[in-house]
Amino acid sequence: MNCPVSRVSGLKPSSAVRLALFADRTSELRLGSQTCWDRSCLLPALCLLIATSASAQGPALDSEAALKPMSPVPCLEQKVSFSSGSTWTLCLAAVQRYGLIVTNAKFQKSPNSPPIDILYDGRIGELFTPYHPGSPRLSDIRANYSPLVLTPAHRPPPPRVAKLIGDNKICKEIRTYLAWMDDAHVRYGTEVVYFAVLDAANYNFIMEWTFRDDGTILVRAGSTGPQLSRAFGVGHMHNFTWRLDFDFNGPGDDSVYFTRHVENLTAPSTAMDDSLLIQIEGSRVWNPERFHALEIFDRTLQNGRGRPTSYELIPLRSGSARHSEDFTKRDFWVTRFRGATAELLADNLPNYIADQQSTANADIVVWYTASVHHENNERDEDDNTTPVLWTGFELRPKNLFDGTPFWTP
Repeated sequence: MNCPVSRVSGLKPSSAVRLALFADRTSELRLGSQTCWDRSCLLPALCLLIATSASAQGPALDSEAALKPMSPVPCLEQKVSFSSGSTWTLCLAAVQRYGLIVTNAKFQKSPNSPPIDILYDGRIGELFTPYHPGSPRLSDIRANYSPLVLTPAHRPPPPRVAKLIGDNKICKEIRTYLAWMDDAHVRYGTEVVYFAVLDAANYNFIMEWTFRDDGTILVRAGSTGPQLSRAFGVGHMHNFTWRLDFDFNGPGDDSVYFTRHVENLTAPSTAMDDSLLIQIEGSRVWNPERFHALEIFDRTLQNGRGRPTSYELIPLRSGSARHSEDFTKRDFWVTRFRGATAELLADNLPNYIADQQSTANADIVVWYTASVHHENNERDEDDNTTPVLWTGFELRPKNLFDGTPFWTP
């Protein structure tokens, strides 16, 4: 007997997820990429429960809100509770091809608050390294490299406290950061930092994810290692494209807005901020003068003041690289979710958006590209091993709290 859970009409995403968790834990098996079960001991009761729930809950869901596996990859579960009372739970994997993957990231702002789903799957979908003469043009994700096995020497030195986890492929550190201050008050918050390294021939690509006690996520990638011997001293770009499958407050019902700031350069020197809904699959260009960002909303989530809660994707970058490959000509892309193992590679982005499906109140995937530049005739300081060049972005919560997080006058 087969029960195609993703096809059952009327099941709310939150209910589907709870049912999936129950089924997964009962069977002691992770769900695979297919959204159905055939275990005779579990299936009849589960299907009956789903059907009953569907009949009571109204109209059918779109297919993108279908039940997802608990995690798209086998992963190491993490729960980090801070002295502030907030908690992050997530699952990590350092895998061949993609390096560090973060799945099922949830944030709980206080012990009495419910956990909020933030990110279903976060990973790098392309590491593209084109050299200035036009060749070589290296796709380091498609090259299928493996994560570096770390040693104690890779950990931050004392007095910092860090440990290796995930078969010694991930480094975990808990440390403080300056959260805010005024003349009379200051707060140092706590953050947990994870990094893994993709061992891509001569280069090491560092993939770092930081989760703060105020709900902020900082994501960086860094390139380091010896220069390519056959192109020593030849300029090149490292382009990092992240794939971010948001399940903000659960799968489905998410929308993305493209935000901007506009200055009037003539009298009366006014300025404005606005945002535009990205209604269908597409791409956008980042403009530093417009302070462009993406803002991700759930249709129903609000804070205690009744204001809509969102996460802003804010670029942290030094410039924009453009190449002949079409996927490099835009900085932001928004697509619909089409499966936990589908559409993972960024160089296919133009094909992913070709049918221009709706992305309003949907299960969406956001893609963001940032680059670092190694110039021609590089510095002597880059002669043996190039020091790390970093780029990345911030995922900043907006109206998640009802005031300044953990303010104590």
